[in-house]
Amino acid sequence: MSTTQTRLVASVAGRLRIRQGSADPAQLTRWQTEVASWPGVQSARLNRAALSLIVQYATAHCSQSEMESRIRALCLEDEAEPVSTLAPTVASPRRHTSLRPHKAAWRRRANRGAKITAMVALPLSIALVYAGHKRLHAATGWLFVAALSVHLAIHRRNVFH
Repeated sequence: MSTTQTRLVASVAGRLRIRQGSADPAQLTRWQTEVASWPGVQSARLNRAALSLIVQYATAHCSQSEMESRIRALCLEDEAEPVSTLAPTVASPRRHTSLRPHKAAWRRRANRGAKITAMVALPLSIALVYAGHKRLHAATGWLFVAALSVHLAIHRRNVFH
């Protein structure tokens, strides 16, 4: 298996996903069995269509960086040649090019802020309409629309693909 085919494509605290580019589902099954036996791992699920393994783990037992390094070590064990990189950047599931780390970090922060704003603004807007505050309802409604626009702009390739 070539080194560019196995990548850590998504990692957040408590969940990560690795993608294998080669068509060797047996290797993914071996990884699933191995990872499922680790302490703190809640589930290890295969997505055969995407050739990926999704691991959910308890952050109380294992930190995000520790789990990432354990997954990298597992992938390295199965490599025939030394691995120069196991891409630690988050990439879109449909695109195989990784973003520059600083650009990806900026997008994650902006998207996180937009999602939080939208989740707060929409219920607040609905509550304000029932309370009879039309102007505040309209203002929070526009705030929701703005946050949604930011979210869609960040994910435009996935939304309109």
